[in-house]
Amino acid sequence: MKNVFVLVLLFCVPLFSSAQTLQNFHDFEVVTIEGDTISLSQYAGKKLLVVNTASYCGYTHQFNDLEALYEQYNTNNFEILGFPCNDFGSQDPGADSTILEFCTSNYNVSFQMMSRIHIKTGDTSAVYKWLQRADLNDVSDVSVTWNFNKFLINADGTWAGYYDSPVMPNAPAIVDWILAGSEPLNISKTEKLISTVAVSDQGIQLILNESTTQDLTLRLLSITGQNLGEFEIQKGNSNFFLPANLNAGIYLIQLNTGNSTETIRFVKS
Repeated sequence: MKNVFVLVLLFCVPLFSSAQTLQNFHDFEVVTIEGDTISLSQYAGKKLLVVNTASYCGYTHQFNDLEALYEQYNTNNFEILGFPCNDFGSQDPGADSTILEFCTSNYNVSFQMMSRIHIKTGDTSAVYKWLQRADLNDVSDVSVTWNFNKFLINADGTWAGYYDSPVMPNAPAIVDWILAGSEPLNISKTEKLISTVAVSDQGIQLILNESTTQDLTLRLLSITGQNLGEFEIQKGNSNFFLPANLNAGIYLIQLNTGNSTETIRFVKS
């Protein structure tokens, strides 16, 4: 019987044992566009797409795509929260009532819109401070660049991902994340260097294809491209484990033999 050797990658402690998070998304209160103060804890158990909107922007047409996404996946414990903002090109100067009328009459928006906030100038919203700062969200530093930037929030209120304005709301990576449900792993990959991905008590197990006879370099990346670690896998090792305590979110694994590269995208929920 062929012997199977297991290589367990030991990641340094700062990589995955996160610092104390000051708050998570559900701890904040916000004001809706109708003027009601609500706690974001009411969205516990639901995945959220959080987007800063504007009424007179080149990306304003994405209201159509956001509403279509909401109508299609709202039954999958998914919500969209829109935060109007006038900081980028002064493209949402109206009062809340004007913005609400614009969204509903022109785009039939039915997902929850919030009162207009500041992100870049003035008094930055506490929610958007958290979304953009790793020392607050415990995951990633991100700067909102323009209107219709998109953040993904896991059902437990943790930070899951970020996409810039040109990324459409129905992008495959976003839809895959919405549909990941309660499954611990959602894999998108080709059958080349890796034959099987499985979850065990030891962590996330990657089993090399039997035809993989070369040394490998493995890079673990966040969805925003942050390098979380790079490791050498010697030929002759059949499989290895990523730690079980990875934070919830979307990750990329890049495997390189020098001659070929394979990228695996997975959602950890």
